[in-house]
Order: sequence, then structure tokens, then C-alpha cells
Amino acid sequence: MVINRNPLSHRKTSFGFMELLAEADGKPLVEFLHFARNGRSHSHDEWEVVRVTAGGGKIMVGEEVVEVRAGDTCRIPPHTSHWMEPDGTMDILISYFEE
Repeated sequence: MVINRNPLSHRKTSFGFMELLAEADGKPLVEFLHFARNGRSHSHDEWEVVRVTAGGGKIMVGEEVVEVRAGDTCRIPPHTSHWMEPDGTMDILISYFEE
């Protein structure tokens, strides 16, 4: 899969980096994230659909551990604590949807 990214929206993070690919009304709709380290626990008001584009690892969704690799998709319900733990590195595309 080829992903065209916008380097102008590139932002370093505690886990690697992220890039905002689409937004509406100041809220992100689609983001690209590169994980070189574990993410931190957080939640959102929206549904989150995660598509792994490279690498793999684990996505912690509440109490569930979801093993993922390139090509896998994971849905995260609103208000659910979650974080990512790469096995090496992991690239993901995230789309956000209202309830």
C-alpha cells in the first residue's frame, strides 16, 4: 500500500510521529501514526478505526489485547481506553467517526 503523506503536518510524539491527513471543523478525521515506542493510554469521544499499514504489534482496547499486523483493522468504541505497543515499529491510519 502506498500512502502519500503531507510533511507539513508532521509532528513528533512520545511514541514516534504523527501526521494529520484530513480534518473538519478543527477535529481530526484521518491521521497517520508511526510507532517506534509504546503509546500512552487515552480515549476519544468518537469511534476510531485503525488500519495497520506496516509492521505490527498489539492494540490494547479496554481489557482486550488485539494482536495486529500489516493489513489488519481494529475498531475502538468511543470512551474506551486504548494504546498501541509496536513489535519494532508499526504504522497505522486512523479514521474517526461520530457515534
